[in-house]
Amino acid sequence: MDWNKDKSLWLSKICIKLFTITMIVVAVFAPKIFSALIEIRVAYLGGTLPYFLISTYTLCVPATIALAGLWRLLDNIDKGEVFIENNVRILRMLSWRCIFAGGICLASAVYYLPFIIIAAAAGFVGLLLRIVKNVFARAVEIKQDNDFTI
Repeated sequence: MDWNKDKSLWLSKICIKLFTITMIVVAVFAPKIFSALIEIRVAYLGGTLPYFLISTYTLCVPATIALAGLWRLLDNIDKGEVFIENNVRILRMLSWRCIFAGGICLASAVYYLPFIIIAAAAGFVGLLLRIVKNVFARAVEIKQDNDFTI
């Protein structure tokens, strides 16, 4: 198959839709999912269902905002608007949503230690997005300087 930028954008948008559907399914079935997990690990997870549900539904907020931001970013790129201030704002928002989600997961590690791995991953992705945001911000500055050069 001949791969190009249009197909790559299309695949990215499909992935965003799949992540959105997955998040909705997890949110709807969270009580059953975590009840089953707790039942399997009764020894030390008994009574933690409310915590799992609070963590899950709280994480749905930044995840929904991040998915919408990713969609807007891809739309801008699809329109040929790559190095623009709006994309810098979107990347900044995405980085803070990852860091916020990492904080929720870190707090959730109090009752379920494996959340610490997700917290570290979310924090790392947030850091990467901050760096990409800084690169984009500098590219926007250079583009603006070039636009004003005769």
